[in-house]
Amino acid sequence: MTNTEPFAKYFTLEEAVKSLPSVKEALAIAHKQMDELRDSVILSKRLLLVKQGSGRVPSDAEVAVLQEKFEGFEEALTRWVDYFGQQGIILRDLDTGLIDFPYHSETTGQDYFLCWRLNEDGIFYFHSINEGFAGRYPITLLPE
Repeated sequence: MTNTEPFAKYFTLEEAVKSLPSVKEALAIAHKQMDELRDSVILSKRLLLVKQGSGRVPSDAEVAVLQEKFEGFEEALTRWVDYFGQQGIILRDLDTGLIDFPYHSETTGQDYFLCWRLNEDGIFYFHSINEGFAGRYPITLLPE
């Protein structure tokens, strides 16, 4: 691979399909962790809003706790994006489990994304690197 290639790793369709069990497992762990962190942020924010609604001003310490929890959420999300990225996988949306696997067509010389979502049983779609989810095509049209 040369330095001019935009992706650190390219997947064949077979490699991407073989990686799905580990991707699903990692997404399950990520969802659990992120849901817990999200719930903690929401609870802290609601407590501050209740306090404000009763006419009291939240203390600097209370605001700092909320900020710390929010930053923890953002840091965890960044770690998950990085985790997938280190494997050459692009995490587009953690909530829906939207994943792109970079793919290079020898026939066209173009790069594409093999596109998969958590609720799909396999990789059935791809799209160009300039199009998103809405520009997906059936995998049967994928250039080799």
